[in-house]
Amino acid sequence: MIGPLGKQTLSAILLIISIQGVVEPSNSHHATSAPVSRGDEDRLSVVEIFLLLGFNETKKVNITMATKIRLSCNLTILTTKESPTIGTWKKDGNEIGKEEVVSVQKEASLSHEFDFQNGSDAGNYSCIFDTHPKLEGRFEVQIPPIWAKSVSLTRSTGDQVNLTCGSDQYAPLNWIWSKEAQSSKVILSNETEDFYIHSNVNKSTLSIKSIIMDDTAYYRCSAHYAVGDSTLRIYLKVHGLTAAIIPFLCIVAEVLVLVVVILACERKMKQKEEPIDVIFPNNLTTEELLESTENGARHRNV
Repeated sequence: MIGPLGKQTLSAILLIISIQGVVEPSNSHHATSAPVSRGDEDRLSVVEIFLLLGFNETKKVNITMATKIRLSCNLTILTTKESPTIGTWKKDGNEIGKEEVVSVQKEASLSHEFDFQNGSDAGNYSCIFDTHPKLEGRFEVQIPPIWAKSVSLTRSTGDQVNLTCGSDQYAPLNWIWSKEAQSSKVILSNETEDFYIHSNVNKSTLSIKSIIMDDTAYYRCSAHYAVGDSTLRIYLKVHGLTAAIIPFLCIVAEVLVLVVVILACERKMKQKEEPIDVIFPNNLTTEELLESTENGARHRNV
């Protein structure tokens, strides 16, 4: 086992992603998410990234066309006390391969090669060295994801709505819009009434003119590549005109109730503060009033 001092002797994991096949220049949208080398069709493109010991980092690999992929993890060992003996590959947490690790000049390497044909080959791949502690490198192999300006919108009947999605770095073969209606999917096009689709290289917008209540639904935006689709769902909620007025009426009602309560409280406080008027009998002098008061007191004492 490698103790605390031994942990420091393991400096880093060098992750190398190799894509073999037709490799496009670095400004192309048909290779990986990281820069690649310009070369002939049979040249191997290598993308490197260092993972420092103790840091968890995932290398994202975006694939848009069928190709052969070789994922390699190289572990640099700065001590001769111990080196990993077994290396394991996993996809989405499930083991897909295990092999003995060969160490050459204080370096241990582990590779996995496969053909990326469609979306089923996408997933989270990881290489694991049986060191102490175990060291792991991760690769997220995927069809390039797309973005949307908003995945949920609320509008009123009669409004015009624009639903937009895009892919900044990759150019899909084409864009596909559809609407989920009663557990079915309806493909939308410019021939569809009240719908208009405008697409360029890496962005597409679906415009709906004068929306109605029936336009409430999930809309799917799909970027189509040679190896499959990358899809987003956008939810549109359409309110009627009365629904837009109801919140305003509720606010007005709350204000009226508050005003009535305030006026009632002020009236009650005012009544408590009014002085009590004492009415004296007419034609009585001060002496007669005092004498009458004293007589009344004697009667109460009796």
